[in-house]
Amino acid sequence: MRISELSRRSGIPATALRFYETVGLLRSARGANGYRDYDDSAIDRLSFIHGAKQLDMSLPEIAELLEVVESESCTQVRDTWRPKLEERLRDVDERLHVLTRLRERLVDAAEHVSACPDSGDRCRTECVLARAGASACADTASTVEAPT
Repeated sequence: MRISELSRRSGIPATALRFYETVGLLRSARGANGYRDYDDSAIDRLSFIHGAKQLDMSLPEIAELLEVVESESCTQVRDTWRPKLEERLRDVDERLHVLTRLRERLVDAAEHVSACPDSGDRCRTECVLARAGASACADTASTVEAPT
């Protein structure tokens, strides 16, 4: 099938298909007229690429995993995928922790701002952002190790 047909069937823009081919994620044969010609396995590869991207895998990781999936046994695929997925889970857990702490600070700041009185005077040093900054500095200082 030509690139326009693959794009239509997969829902992926032709520009992305060309890019995937450039980085080695997708293969095509060239006809005498120079057009790309894809076989039905291209749909399966694109489905795999889409699924791996949904798991936040980088394109180099996807290329590596595609190679394993297409050439190795199920056991080897599992042994390759599992550590990558566990690493991705650790990354997500860390991001969730950071976002939870950010959310707590935002809730605290919103409460402090809501409690600020109406005033035409200049804001005092106990302003909500100064408090939030001091809190953040204290959190950072407690997690930074002193040089030895």
